[in-house]
Amino acid sequence: MKSRRSGVTLVIYGWYDAQPGTLAWAFPSLRAAISAARAMRNAIRWLIVEGKSALEGDVDVDALRRAGRVLLEHGV
Repeated sequence: MKSRRSGVTLVIYGWYDAQPGTLAWAFPSLRAAISAARAMRNAIRWLIVEGKSALEGDVDVDALRRAGRVLLEHGV
């Protein structure tokens, strides 16, 4: 699986209460990214994409889906 070699990126694009905008972090594994997403209690919409990406600002979530880059998504 490619994501194990190159890592993954957690993209949080929906928040409960505070709205800091879309934020993204790179992680070495899918498991680490899931743990981080669960630790952020006010994150209500997030996805994990393959590879360590520099995603900032307005992320086109639909484009990531169309490109087949989404490994896991929560809060759709």
